[in-house]
Amino acid sequence: MKNKKLNILIIFILTLLVLYFSLKDDYREILHILVNAKIWWLLVAYFFVTVYTFFKAVVTNEIISSFKKADVKETFKLQLMTFFFNSVTPFASGGQPFQIYVLKKDKLSLTQATNVVVQETLVHQVAFSIVMTLTIALNCIFNIYTFDYTLGFFVAIGFLINAVAIVLLAVLAYSKKTATKCISLAINLLAKIKMVKHKEEKLEKWNGRIERFNQASKTLLASKKKLAYMIFMNSLAIICLYITPLIILFSLGDYTSLTIMSSVVLVSFVSIVSSFVPLPGGSLGQEYLFTVFYAGYVQNAMLSSLMILWRVLTYYVPMIIGAIIFNIRNKK
Repeated sequence: MKNKKLNILIIFILTLLVLYFSLKDDYREILHILVNAKIWWLLVAYFFVTVYTFFKAVVTNEIISSFKKADVKETFKLQLMTFFFNSVTPFASGGQPFQIYVLKKDKLSLTQATNVVVQETLVHQVAFSIVMTLTIALNCIFNIYTFDYTLGFFVAIGFLINAVAIVLLAVLAYSKKTATKCISLAINLLAKIKMVKHKEEKLEKWNGRIERFNQASKTLLASKKKLAYMIFMNSLAIICLYITPLIILFSLGDYTSLTIMSSVVLVSFVSIVSSFVPLPGGSLGQEYLFTVFYAGYVQNAMLSSLMILWRVLTYYVPMIIGAIIFNIRNKK
């Protein structure tokens, strides 16, 4: 609880910093643009954020249904609450433990609840990698964004990390023996150079994780058709979320600067690079990267206005709604 309150305080401070740096150069023009934004288009933009959450809930609901009868309405609420916990923790690390906790309360065993979360993580990782690969390919073909050395390096690192993650997930899914050997080798090596203490305890813990992951992978791979459907739905969810800057720009009266393709590609790059930011919700990093990637399409006060509205609709509003739902559930 103390950590959650501290993280919320950090988010509040970071939000003030973001607003200060966004407004300090031309606050009158930015406020004028924000006040005159067309509400209808903003509602459409948030509808796409809601669709993203709903599609994610459909995928999670599909996985939960393997263990018990699931209600997509309740799973939708779970996704909103998960967003809140991901938003207030570094590297979005709080959502998964919270999901396991809620699923246990909803009469799943610890093993089943963990299985659900692992399957959901697998599906999301594969879907994100597909969208990421697609957007990088589109950028190479249509030259939507020209990288400088630094940003190009970070995007390449992000792509490489995700590619390695997919390879590791495949190894864990198909060969428990190979995964166990690799983890054992790594822990023994780290123990020799005094970077890991209590070697046997660590080995036992990691062997348990590998076992749970392998079981979850087998459940996922049991139905290729179902797996393909969930990856498709998750990919569609991500694309819906990445379209929102285009719709927000429409609300500001600009109908020509962006296309669906450029919006999806640019937000994808923001997501890839901001994954390196170890702050709750990727604060500061997401905002800065957004303005860097979109600067070639939108400038000055319009760019700052677009960034503020994008962050409000895709981060702050879902986080607040998730917090409200969590507090209502907690009181019950």
